Amino acid sequence: MSTRSLFFVLMSFLAFSSCKSSMPDASWTNKQWTVVEMLGVPVQTSNSPQDAHLYYNASDKTVTGNGSCNRIFGPYELEKKNRISFGNLGVTMMACQNQAFENKFLETLKSVERYQVTGGQLWLKDSKKRVILKLQ
Repeated sequence: MSTRSLFFVLMSFLAFSSCKSSMPDASWTNKQWTVVEMLGVPVQTSNSPQDAHLYYNASDKTVTGNGSCNRIFGPYELEKKNRISFGNLGVTMMACQNQAFENKFLETLKSVERYQVTGGQLWLKDSKKRVILKLQ
């Protein structure tokens, strides 16, 4: 193999191996994404651990968070063209005052198919590209 070919192969490998760290979810890691709007309705926040929120872990493609009472955890996957999907999410089963809100939040997460980062917010969208959750 010529030096030129070896150089090309090495550069290609480096370019492709760096793609993983440049995925958008890498910048989402170690940040609490608090729900501020669901299905077009503003969500009141209290800056407390009880606010509905998500944490993304890009290294193992998992998400954790809180639905307003119960802990949420499970896998997610990013694909081309700003596609995102959540796997089977686990939820602790404590009785909550805000159970209706939490149930709606979990149901809405099941409808998420796309994402967009805009102005410091993470917009999660449905199959028709409608924003169904805004997090910041």
